[in-house]
Amino acid sequence: MPVVTKLSPTRLTAIIERGESKYIAICPELDLATQGDTPEEAFEDLIDMTVDYAEEYAEEFELYHRSPNRTAHWEFLKQIQDCCGNRERIRDMFL
Repeated sequence: MPVVTKLSPTRLTAIIERGESKYIAICPELDLATQGDTPEEAFEDLIDMTVDYAEEYAEEFELYHRSPNRTAHWEFLKQIQDCCGNRERIRDMFL
């Protein structure tokens, strides 16, 4: 019998891998990806992208929330907005 796990609406995943010349940071829950010269730089840029995406989603809520591939993002992005720009709290949302 297959086991299905439900994604936690309070946690995001940061996958950081070494690419050919840079580190790649991916957040699969939000379909975001970026890169940096170090793992830390890639992760910090991923946090910036997450904050920017949360702001853009809120500004264009009707558009994004009706998109089938983006509807589920809102539960995460609401929590990002609730952090009020506190990077430490946003960082803590990532596994």
